Amino acid sequence: MTAAASQRLPLSVLIRTLNEGDRIGRTLESVAPLGAEMVVIDAGSTDDTVAIARARRAVVYENPWPGFGPQRHFGEEKCANDMIFSLDADEVLTAALVAEIKRAFAAGPAKLMTVRKASVFPGYDRPWPLSFCHEQVLIYDRRVARTGPNPNWDKLEIATSDKPIRLKNPLWHFSLRNLNHAVSKAVYVGQLAADTQPVRSSLGLTLRLIVEFPIAFCRYYFARRFCLAGGDGLVYAMVGAYSRWIRIALMRERARREGK
Repeated sequence: MTAAASQRLPLSVLIRTLNEGDRIGRTLESVAPLGAEMVVIDAGSTDDTVAIARARRAVVYENPWPGFGPQRHFGEEKCANDMIFSLDADEVLTAALVAEIKRAFAAGPAKLMTVRKASVFPGYDRPWPLSFCHEQVLIYDRRVARTGPNPNWDKLEIATSDKPIRLKNPLWHFSLRNLNHAVSKAVYVGQLAADTQPVRSSLGLTLRLIVEFPIAFCRYYFARRFCLAGGDGLVYAMVGAYSRWIRIALMRERARREGK
């Protein structure tokens, strides 16, 4: 066995893509020091996403977009390792997180590991001080955890009571390219929810229209500490609240159309 092979982790980093040519290179470069398999599931990019991924030694499979959960599940089947790191093309690993993951595997990997995500606003190259971090299981053994079939999200269905290892160093999440992308993404996700979730009462959704925006805004601006990011924090707290509100509005539109 070569020295390089002996340093490889028994881990597959799984990334879904669709026209991520402007971001996928940075993500794969941050993953490379792990020494893990890199698997990209592309949904039919028309830019240079696939070429960039292959140039950085990622294994690329193409699969028409079936929704968030099904696409991730498809990718899990393609990975060479049972341990999977579910990553997005807009997420970047820091050197500190790479080192922490390597230490965790050297100690004998758990079946589940949680990773913290720190949001980075457009125009910034790192999270703001005291940035809110969302924590979820992103590294998992596919023999005990698989992504569910819901097209709206990629929630894991976990079949073990084992407690996850909590990794302390966050990855950096460059979720939004700019304000226009943020608003477009909000409408896309809202329409997806309206099209795929069970139809709810139009009356109940009308009542939620009144409270959804202010409650969501307070959640983003105060609970998630967007207030610490100045004017940009205010703008993106508003967009986050709008994302929640437009989802309810689009679901109400469908309920009224179907007479609920």
